[in-house]
Amino acid sequence: MAFDIAPASTAPHRTVPKCGTCPVSGCPAHCAETADAWQALVNLLPPQRPVHKHTLMNSGDALPALYTVRAGCIKSYTIDSQGNEHVRGFHFPGDLVGLEALGKMHAVASAVAVTHSQVCAAPVAQLLHRLGDDTKLAAHLLHKTRDALELALAFAGEYTADQRVAAFLLLVHARIGSENTLLLPMTRREIGSYLRLATETVCRALARFEHKNWLVCADKRITLLNIGALRELAEPIGV
Repeated sequence: MAFDIAPASTAPHRTVPKCGTCPVSGCPAHCAETADAWQALVNLLPPQRPVHKHTLMNSGDALPALYTVRAGCIKSYTIDSQGNEHVRGFHFPGDLVGLEALGKMHAVASAVAVTHSQVCAAPVAQLLHRLGDDTKLAAHLLHKTRDALELALAFAGEYTADQRVAAFLLLVHARIGSENTLLLPMTRREIGSYLRLATETVCRALARFEHKNWLVCADKRITLLNIGALRELAEPIGV
């Protein structure tokens, strides 16, 4: 990688993000129309914040910043009255965390790193002030919101467990996969929560795919042997 993800305590010299050398696509810093505005914003807070199994934000708390995932994976979730966790989404490099809370000014979901991760932060107060005059940045964030909504709606239909799991594998592979290999940062339980499936159902779907020689599972490492078959199965979901 062109950047390190060491904790800040081991790299105190890093005070500003190096957007020009960062390989993460999808970040507003890499969009020609929003690069200058975004880079000016992330310079206002300590950037490249390292997180590992630590909470980035808590539901109901004031939203201090909008975060861009720079490395790793961030999980957003809510807890119901019985103490059950409901995963709302997984955020990969280039994704924005906290976008749905901009109009409320408080986090509508908690967010935690599910693996060694790093984020850059754009303070909300300055961001909202800039949005009043910067239509291109506002349009970019609206597009990001639309993409997140479309993804949520894609999995909201009446699809089979196999279709959901296949679509999820393809989604993660497209974001962080390497050739035919996928290293899942999240657990089977977290996948099930996101897809509204029992953990056992996710495991059985993966076992069926493995039996069909579509993939090979080795804990969180998955080798995709027949991506075409998975795409055909997941096609109705459209992710």
